[in-house]
Amino acid sequence: MDIKDPSQETSFTFYQSPHVTSLNPSFGHVKATKDAIVEVTGSGFECFDDDCSELICRFGNHPDQYLYVKGELGDAGLVRCKVPEYTKPDVLELEITINGESYTSDNHTYGFFDPFVLDAVPRLISTDGTTKVAVKGLVFVDSGEAKSILGNRTHPLVCTNGAQCIKASTF
Repeated sequence: MDIKDPSQETSFTFYQSPHVTSLNPSFGHVKATKDAIVEVTGSGFECFDDDCSELICRFGNHPDQYLYVKGELGDAGLVRCKVPEYTKPDVLELEITINGESYTSDNHTYGFFDPFVLDAVPRLISTDGTTKVAVKGLVFVDSGEAKSILGNRTHPLVCTNGAQCIKASTF
């Protein structure tokens, strides 16, 4: 008969599996700022130590391409992840671990896009900022937040209010 010393007992912590329900934003520019953040909402997010050292965000579709970043706990329903630098347009799964081992598998993706302008019509526009310009190109994303900044390679166009001409756009 094997008798165990009670001081040598192992304890386990059971917790509800975390789940990702949405990402905001769910995409960003390949050339995004180094401080870009994606907010991951869901349930069951928690930390088991003071510094949340095991809360990690994993971007990628295959183990040989995974990118790992430290997650920041907002509350049990929110984790903030710094968007890793990525060099090409792509769509990557984003999963969370709260124990450093088991990742969610809720099939939410973060897309990296890199739009390219092919043409803009008309070529001549009014200086009052009222001309509608059609922009044709590749890899545009309908984010609901599209804006156009008008100008040439060296000088921004100034609208009638004296500010740089930035206009809301429609997709």
